[in-house]
Amino acid sequence: MKVSILLLFLSIFGYSRFYAQDVKEVQLGEVHVEAAKVVEQPTGRLIFPTKSQRESSANAYGLLGKLSLPKIRIDEVLHSITALGNEGEVQIRINGALASKEDLLAVDPTLVKSIDFIDNPGLRYGRGITYVIDIMTRSSNAGYSVGFDLSNSVTTWNGDHAAYIKMNCGKSELGFVYDFTYQDFGGTRVGEHADYLLTNDSHYKIDRIDKESRSRRFDNDLELKYSLVDSTNYTFLATLSGRFCHVPGDFNKRDNWDGANKYVVMSWDNDKSFTPVVDLYFHRRLGENRSVTANMVGTYISTNAFNYQNEGSAYQYQVDGKTWSLMSEAIYEHRLKPLTLTMGLQHHLKHTRNDYREDVNAVNNMMNSGLYLYGEASGKWHNLNYIAGLGVSQEYYTQGESRYHYWLFRPKFTIGYTPIKSIMLRYRFEIDQHISRVAMISNTRIRENSMEWTVGNPDVKPNGVTRHMFDVNFTKPRLQASINMEYQQNHHANMAHYERIADDQFLYSQVNQPSIDMFYLSGNVSYDILKDHLTVSAFGGINRFINHGNDYSHYLTTYSYGSSLQAYLDRWTFTAYVDNGWEFMEGETQSKQMASSYLGSSYRFGNCNISVFWQHPFQTKPRMGESEIVNRFVKKKITEFRSDYGNMLTIAFSWNLHQGSNYHQISKKLKNEDTQTGILK
Repeated sequence: MKVSILLLFLSIFGYSRFYAQDVKEVQLGEVHVEAAKVVEQPTGRLIFPTKSQRESSANAYGLLGKLSLPKIRIDEVLHSITALGNEGEVQIRINGALASKEDLLAVDPTLVKSIDFIDNPGLRYGRGITYVIDIMTRSSNAGYSVGFDLSNSVTTWNGDHAAYIKMNCGKSELGFVYDFTYQDFGGTRVGEHADYLLTNDSHYKIDRIDKESRSRRFDNDLELKYSLVDSTNYTFLATLSGRFCHVPGDFNKRDNWDGANKYVVMSWDNDKSFTPVVDLYFHRRLGENRSVTANMVGTYISTNAFNYQNEGSAYQYQVDGKTWSLMSEAIYEHRLKPLTLTMGLQHHLKHTRNDYREDVNAVNNMMNSGLYLYGEASGKWHNLNYIAGLGVSQEYYTQGESRYHYWLFRPKFTIGYTPIKSIMLRYRFEIDQHISRVAMISNTRIRENSMEWTVGNPDVKPNGVTRHMFDVNFTKPRLQASINMEYQQNHHANMAHYERIADDQFLYSQVNQPSIDMFYLSGNVSYDILKDHLTVSAFGGINRFINHGNDYSHYLTTYSYGSSLQAYLDRWTFTAYVDNGWEFMEGETQSKQMASSYLGSSYRFGNCNISVFWQHPFQTKPRMGESEIVNRFVKKKITEFRSDYGNMLTIAFSWNLHQGSNYHQISKKLKNEDTQTGILK
């Protein structure tokens, strides 16, 4: 090793030729070669976590939180992963399979090989997906694996507890996961200042200020999974899962002041839902270079909800909701030289029936279906990487007299060029689609307060989205940096619309309007100050939003930034993170997700890991969000504070044990899910 260091030193100063003349042969002992921690790819980054990062993490959330993923916020306490900037959804997978929160809690970080951070998802990942994080694991050396992950806040009522067990015999494996989550918050306060322009051109102004509130939620999730694997021929997975959610009674007490009168408004709601899911998956190899994969998911959602509020007068309704859905997908892949061809088909069918009673008398009976066909080719030629695909999607919807067929061609291609080993230039283009959530296309009308109503619009249609993206990525073993630019056009966008009717009621709905243009410019850098011991990361960006509605144009420029610090000291890990949140404007709604910060430390001993997290330090009542309505008829500013999150201290403890024989590693490339109830709230 000393000889190697001397060789490197001499080569830097131009003495390698002189040294080679004097030293003709060098006898080396054991040599350790370490691969680069980050490898740039046309689809994103392939990240290899260090031993320190893997061993100091209790679960997948802890490991992802240590990787400084650009424009991604990881909440290790509330077990959430979100994209900064409201650009779209983050899809999480394990060995190619769409992963739930319970799956991430059951991951043993010491068995993680690599993490594929995809910021250029292919056609098959579905709509609205901006980032994909795929965690690749090794086969556990276990005839059985058992463990639990317990997380509980000591400053407020908040907990998340999961337990899992897996057993295998021969080609079969049986697994069970149970997760229990609860929250009981009483510190949420919302302040609202509203100005309504009435039909007689006068203004009605009102302040709505929370005085008391209570929000409770209890979730129970169970999953039973059976696997049958022949590593050279086929994989079959069958999963039966169920989720029971209970909101026993959210309560709110608010002071209203309209300049002349001050009065108290009460509201509360509760709901229960039960969601069983059956998921069948099959993968078959057809020789060395071909394979076929299929997935089918059936979901039933039963919901019973109640809502009451008395601003102006008493108003209440109940909902009995039922939805049934079937999702299926098939993929054929052929690996050729020098390219790979992929062809796929996705289909979904959903029926929704929601019965509203009491002050809302409506029956939503909706049917919607979709078909998506696509083909994609990917390959490499010298220093040039490419991915080119074309898809076509068809969406069908019917509800009473309202119906539509929507067709869209969806091309997508990526060109990546590597002029030198450490730099990659990449251009991406795609046409995607945006579809409103099911609840907003229902034919139902719900009162929000004495002045406002939320109204479903069965005639709103999906809209096309065009994206142009350019990236410059620089990668060294201890330094990673990138600059990213994106221009997004939303054509005939289905966005928020406020309407005033003759009796001074103000209706909120979604309608197709001319366009939304968005421009993002961002950069991020991560540097290992002390290799495997101290890492610092920072990011920043500027965003521009241009909204053209039917009778307005609104513009907004925002800035975002943040940084993190990771320190690894033997069995100890210390983490610090801060960002300023993000702000965006869509239509006539300007929203801001406020700053986030936390300090954390963890200690690993044996098969156990104990962690402590301090969120929003030195803040007793942090401001969590702001929104503003800038409609010509309605102007509102809403601010939300949550004291439960102020100085929130959480302790987590995890334990796992695995022992026995090997089981086949499963790479499940497909999984679909349905969570929309279609209930308007």
